[in-house]
Amino acid sequence: MPKITHIFKTYFPETNGGLEEAIRQYGSHAAQNGFEVEVVSVGSGNYTVASPDNITTRFYRKTFDLLSTPFSMAFARSFKRICTHTDILHFHFPWPTAELLALCHSMEKPALVTFHCDIHKARPLKQLYLPFVTRFMEKMDAVCISSKRLFNTTPYLAQFTDKIHEVSYFVNKNRFAGLGEPDREIMAFAGKHKNYVLFAGMLRWYKGLDVLLDAAKQMKHPVVIVGKGELFDRLHARIQNEKINTVHLMGFQSDANLKFLIENCGLVVLPSTAPAEAFGQILLEGLYFSKPLVSTELGTGTSIVNRHNHTGVVVPPGCPVALARAMNTILTDERLAHRFSTNAFHHYLGNFTARAQGDKYLRIYRSLLCE
Repeated sequence: MPKITHIFKTYFPETNGGLEEAIRQYGSHAAQNGFEVEVVSVGSGNYTVASPDNITTRFYRKTFDLLSTPFSMAFARSFKRICTHTDILHFHFPWPTAELLALCHSMEKPALVTFHCDIHKARPLKQLYLPFVTRFMEKMDAVCISSKRLFNTTPYLAQFTDKIHEVSYFVNKNRFAGLGEPDREIMAFAGKHKNYVLFAGMLRWYKGLDVLLDAAKQMKHPVVIVGKGELFDRLHARIQNEKINTVHLMGFQSDANLKFLIENCGLVVLPSTAPAEAFGQILLEGLYFSKPLVSTELGTGTSIVNRHNHTGVVVPPGCPVALARAMNTILTDERLAHRFSTNAFHHYLGNFTARAQGDKYLRIYRSLLCE
């Protein structure tokens, strides 16, 4: 059985975000189709976890973290062995630690990279790092992007046109299967608060959550924020100090709770403010559960998932007035909400299933093994 090794800076259960979920979807689909799958990442210690998705995750203790870039000495020492004991290396960009290690070693196994997003946070350092990115991409046998929009807004990818593959994120129908009942508190909340707005994801700088809080002041409907991250304490302080009583900051929730919250919400919102939001896994999950979407125009795949005036509304980023108006309109117009809901599931079926997108990765893997 050929083995695929995914390499990324973060993964379950250490963190819980959209990229982690995307990697889990890639891995579980490959595992269901004749591959052995492992994920290599950095964590709080050196340990191994086997998941019900038939994915083995190996964590290496983090030595330090600089500008959201974790480095592990244990991972660096093990990199050559990792490359040796696999059949395909699947990198996930950006993670400078892995990219530089790949440049320092002569990898004898096929390698591909999924280019999730460009570097947006440390712009002054980006120019210094671009030559290394170019050399890394040259070393890859295939470069996968989530949308043509991402390709069009990342100029340096143009030189790799001959190895570019467009593979969108997707939701496997097994993603929310067999999870059991949600917690009683979550069921009680959904029963009490009807037609609430739901955001779910890591609480990161580009998610636009301060904009969402400002928009919530202009709304009567509840706003639920699910997730953990570095912004949690600041968001909590804002909610308390500014008495934004309609916002419920719920922290991390289990998959069973998240499923229930999505199923019972009025709409799913993703108010991100920077192109670091390349696609938006929660938008896909909203489509899967036939929910209207509200998102922002970032020039990335988010507006491919949420088609303006078809599955929901797309508004300018960083504008709480436009965000609140879009959410209020959907939540108070039943006919519009129903139309968006119907279109949402059909959009998922036609474009974002494991068969539509996951099989593309299977074809890439198999072609690399035959070379």
